[in-house]
Amino acid sequence: MSILAGRDRIPLDNGMELRLLSALEALQARREGRELAQDGRELALCSNACLLARALERAGGRAPLFSSGREVLAGLTVEEIGALSARWAAFARESDPGLELSSPQLEELKGGLREDSGERLRWRVLRQFHALPSEDRARAMKGRDYLWCLANTLLDREEALERLCPACRAKALEERCSACGQPAASWGGVNPAFDQERFDKLKEGEGLD
Repeated sequence: MSILAGRDRIPLDNGMELRLLSALEALQARREGRELAQDGRELALCSNACLLARALERAGGRAPLFSSGREVLAGLTVEEIGALSARWAAFARESDPGLELSSPQLEELKGGLREDSGERLRWRVLRQFHALPSEDRARAMKGRDYLWCLANTLLDREEALERLCPACRAKALEERCSACGQPAASWGGVNPAFDQERFDKLKEGEGLD
């Protein structure tokens, strides 16, 4: 599954499921944990219990199993709280990797996005309107909203081209280098499949793996 699959909950084997928490919910859990703990040695256990009170739900029902961290402490063992908290932490890292990606993972992500025309469309629309996918206005958008934005963007471009004379229109439609503006037709002699690193190794007499 892609690291951007966007799962917000995972099922457990006992008819329960864990869901991701918002930043506010995580902050509230930490605050409740500090209030519940009697001393520093109890803080980790109490914080985990308060986190589970928000993250642990009945599978399919979307209803919390516990109303507070105190109820979690009364209903689960220390071992169960530790295991469930570790499972939630691993799920949170998987679902929101942030910038802690290795080069192979980043290349895998780029490759998946390159082949996903829908995600590339979302990116273009959000970029045009200076919006992030986590914003309420973006989360409320449906596929038809993105399609509507795309269709109007294409119409804007077509209308702008229609206002040009034939010579300028042909020039505007011509594929050009985004850096120097050189027409693609004049790019002759450049092999896009040329591997400079491989060539350098061969030139220096190095073996290739």
